[in-house]
Amino acid sequence: MEGKGCRNRADYVFEALKREILNLTLKPGQPISENEICARFDVSRTPVREALRRLQEQSFVHTIPYSGTYVTRLNLEDIRQMIYMRVAVELMVMRDFMKEATPLQLEEVRHQIRLQELLIQQPDIDSEQFHQMDARMHAIWFEFLGKGKLWEFIQAQQLHYSRFRMLDFATETDFSRIIREHSYLLEQLEQQQEKELEDALKKHLYISMTRMKDVIETEYREYFEL
Repeated sequence: MEGKGCRNRADYVFEALKREILNLTLKPGQPISENEICARFDVSRTPVREALRRLQEQSFVHTIPYSGTYVTRLNLEDIRQMIYMRVAVELMVMRDFMKEATPLQLEEVRHQIRLQELLIQQPDIDSEQFHQMDARMHAIWFEFLGKGKLWEFIQAQQLHYSRFRMLDFATETDFSRIIREHSYLLEQLEQQQEKELEDALKKHLYISMTRMKDVIETEYREYFEL
């Protein structure tokens, strides 16, 4: 029973730290102290070391001998390739969705956009919640086509891109622009305009690389691998 309890504690610490790395509570390049984690979660070193081992296996953290354990920094080339893959895969899925979607499925997309509009009317916008709403909207066409596992796979591979998107949302000053892009995507789906849909999706997924260029090179330079 003790072994099972230790595994459960390791699972809990692993999931908590993973979530905090993805939502940037733990910053890229930030050192992680075993002692602080033990005290924070009120656990022994054994489950903490197991959690850190699993995080390292999945490239969330890395260890430098005689120095310590650190959250991995963002890799711009990985982010570019992830966006390239997203465009290629998601465009194919959206084309199929466009041909088969019922009014009810299209209304679900419209409902998600409306939720985003309501969120940005709040005095303090929760960027993590907006990120989740954004992901939920994109998941609709995957799930409708029975390709939910594909969407889960894409999400699981987005260690660098997911954190980049969180940084993007955290520094965004015009959430209404993103919502306008979502609305335009929906418009092209409804009108079955394949070329316009392709152009809109590329712009939507690539724009953060352009918008974030200055802050990547200045304010958040330490978040990225040189």
